Amino acid sequence: MLVIDQQSAECYLRGAGHVGPSERIVVRELTGGVSNMVLLVERPDVPHGDFVLKQAREKLRTAHDWFCRRERIWREADVLRECSLLLRPADHDRHVPLLVVRTPDVLFEDREHYLMAISAAPRPNRVWKQDLLEGRVDPDVAAACGQLLGTLHGGSWRSARMADALGDCSLFVALRVDPYYRTLANAQDNARAPVERLIASLEAHPRTLVHADFSPKNMLLFDAGMSQGLMLVDFETGHFGDPAFDLGFFLSHLVLKACHRMPDHARYLELTEVFQRAYDRRLGERVERAELEMLWSRGIQHFAACAWARLDGKSPVDYLADARRRELMRALCHEILADPPAVWRQVVRLASDKFDAAAGRDAPVIPEEQAP
Repeated sequence: MLVIDQQSAECYLRGAGHVGPSERIVVRELTGGVSNMVLLVERPDVPHGDFVLKQAREKLRTAHDWFCRRERIWREADVLRECSLLLRPADHDRHVPLLVVRTPDVLFEDREHYLMAISAAPRPNRVWKQDLLEGRVDPDVAAACGQLLGTLHGGSWRSARMADALGDCSLFVALRVDPYYRTLANAQDNARAPVERLIASLEAHPRTLVHADFSPKNMLLFDAGMSQGLMLVDFETGHFGDPAFDLGFFLSHLVLKACHRMPDHARYLELTEVFQRAYDRRLGERVERAELEMLWSRGIQHFAACAWARLDGKSPVDYLADARRRELMRALCHEILADPPAVWRQVVRLASDKFDAAAGRDAPVIPEEQAP
């Protein structure tokens, strides 16, 4: 396999005929992920011609050894194509998107070298994670994420065709279950039993396409005329499985950032409820109320396991370095796994109470009509 990096990419692209022999290009490495070499190829003389070159690497860039087979890049290409179909607006769709939502197009694949090219997000763009870490909180983005995930889950709900195409979950196990859940269970005795039950539950609830990396770091915000746009990226963990994992994974990122931003945590916790309302409105068109409630019940447990795994798994978050805040999150996650709340609003109240106390403030009074 030819190893592609910032230095070798130009020679490869010209030799393979993907750019012209004398065309101007600029290649820059995109950082932030751990599993692939990701390069932005800028083409100044080709309008809207920029693209992203991705090559899978067997060893991931983490402090602990973490390996995964390179064929995962073909799963990403397959999931991208499915998402493109699911997000295609239908004539009868009455929903007006809050943001212009896109996923990349697959431009070409090179099976010999385990790489592919996908369309780049419009520029300028920024990663939503960075906005959140810097205190820029936009409820419209959270609502758009809820609408987006609800569309992906609803459009693939109990799809026999998609289950057949994407039912192999081995990459999900290698990239999420083992490094997150099993590493956590081995590191923390009081997490072992509930996390093992949660792992078993994944196989029992195959319902939808699962992105499995639905995170602010994979959401690029850009200007789209008079409105804002969002591009969702990184689909290599996609599979047909339990959508509760997507809920827990996404919400864990928001609550971890709420803990990081104390005492300004209330705005971040509110984002989780904005997301839930938009997701429920969208998925509720396809799913019975009882099943939606069961989905959230599992999602709450996945939230606790995912958040805890980002402290004691193979891929810890890089921004929550304060030991007191990390212990606060562990305590919250342990409490939820030991006695899972019935609804997400109760998780918000638990987190709010803990974060208020840690920040040295009295907990706010929640009006009776807002109680679950």
